[in-house]
Amino acid sequence: MMKSKVVLHIRNPFLLDASTYISTAVMALLGISGLHNLLLQITALVLCLIFVLLYRFLFRTGAYERNPAIYFGLQAVVLMLLVMLPSTANDAFNFLFYILTVHATVVFATRVAALWTSLYFVIATATVLLNRGIEGLYAVFFYLAAFVICAIFGHTVQQTELTSEHNQRLVDELRETQQKLQELAVVEERNRLARELHDSVKQQVFAISMQLSAARTTLTESDKAFPPVMEAERLAQQAGAELTTLINALRPPGLESRTLPDGIQEYVKEWSRQNKIDTEVHVDSTISLAPQVEQALFRVLQEGLSNVARHSQADWTEVTLRNNNSHIELLIEDNGIGYDAEQIIRGVGLDSMRERIEAVNGSLEVSSRSPQGTCVAVRVRRS
Repeated sequence: MMKSKVVLHIRNPFLLDASTYISTAVMALLGISGLHNLLLQITALVLCLIFVLLYRFLFRTGAYERNPAIYFGLQAVVLMLLVMLPSTANDAFNFLFYILTVHATVVFATRVAALWTSLYFVIATATVLLNRGIEGLYAVFFYLAAFVICAIFGHTVQQTELTSEHNQRLVDELRETQQKLQELAVVEERNRLARELHDSVKQQVFAISMQLSAARTTLTESDKAFPPVMEAERLAQQAGAELTTLINALRPPGLESRTLPDGIQEYVKEWSRQNKIDTEVHVDSTISLAPQVEQALFRVLQEGLSNVARHSQADWTEVTLRNNNSHIELLIEDNGIGYDAEQIIRGVGLDSMRERIEAVNGSLEVSSRSPQGTCVAVRVRRS
């Protein structure tokens, strides 16, 4: 049995459907009209139905791809039985070999398709020569031309489909590249803003804080200016801390060569130190995901903790990364003031988090009730 490898998976079979069903119906009528025995006519009709059913339930569904040789071999046997019937219109049954040739040349590589086409040609010509003798030579040459034309047609259809698939892949790659370029442009702009904030505003705030600290040391608590200077110094330090949080949110460090569990633990530890918020971390160290999924989860963690630091007024946060059946869950919980439903709908920085997770086919849910804190729950499928 010939080893056959399918090179094309038919996605738009309308042309093959039309040619197969119409040709089989017409040729069955013509071939059966040449049979003068009712039993033979019923036999021919049954064989034609088998030919169509094999096409419909094996070829069209793609089931034949597990062993193409069995499908094309069965169809050849069915047609051999048909052409062996003593019909005066046997050429009609032989015509179905042309259809089978088109099927083979559409889905097989050139060499394999040529072998199947040659087999069908030998069967058809052998039948003609057995029935007509030397007078069938004219039909043999006609069959040869017809088989060549059908093979060329099938191969052309195959190349057209393969070219279409290739073009579609190029379009998909172009879209993906365009999206990556847009993301890179956004990252570059965020980095530029972060640099400007760090090099200008943050340095000025730090200088103000230092000046206020120096002024405070020259005063005593009994001086009227002492409380306003203390408050101004506190506000300057708070502004500096918020600027640091904002800069980190604009230009967050990536995972680099770390695993997601390690990256989360290190980042949360540093975030807790900078923001003076107690944090509990529960991470399953065995979790491993695709790089793009890990990056998305890490970015969401950063943005979620940034929201906690800026908006929640929390003094405690819990971060959890765990397996949950077929999903991985990332939970960010705090004991802050929470948000009302309208604030959650309008954003509070959640839009970008949701977009990141949806880009990797995940989901993000936020539950919050003022003043009971907030929980951000992210779920992604395990790879």
